[in-house]
Amino acid sequence: MKLKLFEVVTDKDKIDIDAIKIMMDNKDSIRDYAYICHDKDETRPHYHIAVRMKDTCDTKNVAIWFNIGENFIGKVKGRWSDMLKYLIHENAPEKNQYLEENVISNFDWTKEKNKINGDKRKEEIVNSIVDGTIRAYNYFDVITPMENDKYKMSIRSAFDYRTDKIKGVSRKMDVIFITGKSGVGKSTYAKQIAETKNYSIFVSSGSNDILDDYKGQDCIILDDLRASALGLADLLKMLDNHTASTVKSRYKNKVLECKLMIITTTQNIDTFFKNVFADEIETSTQLKRRCETHIRMESDYIYSKMWQRLSECYSKEFKMPNVVAMKFENKDKTEAEIMSKLSELLGGLKVIVDDIKDNPGEYEQLKISNDYNPFNKK
Repeated sequence: MKLKLFEVVTDKDKIDIDAIKIMMDNKDSIRDYAYICHDKDETRPHYHIAVRMKDTCDTKNVAIWFNIGENFIGKVKGRWSDMLKYLIHENAPEKNQYLEENVISNFDWTKEKNKINGDKRKEEIVNSIVDGTIRAYNYFDVITPMENDKYKMSIRSAFDYRTDKIKGVSRKMDVIFITGKSGVGKSTYAKQIAETKNYSIFVSSGSNDILDDYKGQDCIILDDLRASALGLADLLKMLDNHTASTVKSRYKNKVLECKLMIITTTQNIDTFFKNVFADEIETSTQLKRRCETHIRMESDYIYSKMWQRLSECYSKEFKMPNVVAMKFENKDKTEAEIMSKLSELLGGLKVIVDDIKDNPGEYEQLKISNDYNPFNKK
């Protein structure tokens, strides 16, 4: 059998370890070795000798070098790092744990162990990016600045791999269309819907490139979306409930892996889609079909309905109180509230409202007084 990585396991009293070490130091074909005596296990004291060759070698020759039978030479099950860890039972926690200083090697054992741990951490980061646990919006919560600097190329490559992996795959994405006048709480309600599902949220950019800052969040809110911001083809891709497609973005096309998309607009759904279509020969049916949940908000009530696939129309509306709008202030502030707020915002401005009415001249003097000016530092 020809091996490049192998392990010799033999009883302590069956070999002369000092002679073995001299042999390994002088054998040009041996690249690295490390060994330890396990004398605290339940078995007889024995040596584990891990060897990495420069090239493959026949186990018959190895048996001659070590003066042992071929049956004492084992093929490594795993990687070089796994074998090195087993020398101190790091990857066998149920067994006695040996100290690192008990390992004898022809290389810097501590440095190699740290390198192995670093490689393991890199592997964890890459795998977490590929499986979607780490995304572009939260990577700084998981990856330290030093790790980001050390594994920068691997991290970038992993994100690209993730994008290619999910491109065109099946997905189940819900789409909600929210319409209503300004001030009825559309944006707040959209965020509230996503938060109740514990989704990470991306609110679309106000620029021409509405997906410029999208970084893989679970929910996309296309807030106050204008029909002119998207062409029909892009909108169809974005709202596709079942397939993750590439959508154009200014610097780099994006693959949307969101679970929920919410559109908020002041336009009703028919007017909105009519403006998107412009001269396109399309009906609004396929886009309405994608926007399965339709919400119409007024100051007092929220009206919701669902798309019916068989009849290809929305159901009747279901009415509920607009608790979002109820949280807004629907009354004018008093003079005292105004001055209190101004004082808070403008660096300590304090004016008694009644004094302004009764003594306007004194108020004029206050305006130009150096002692009164909170921004005048002596």
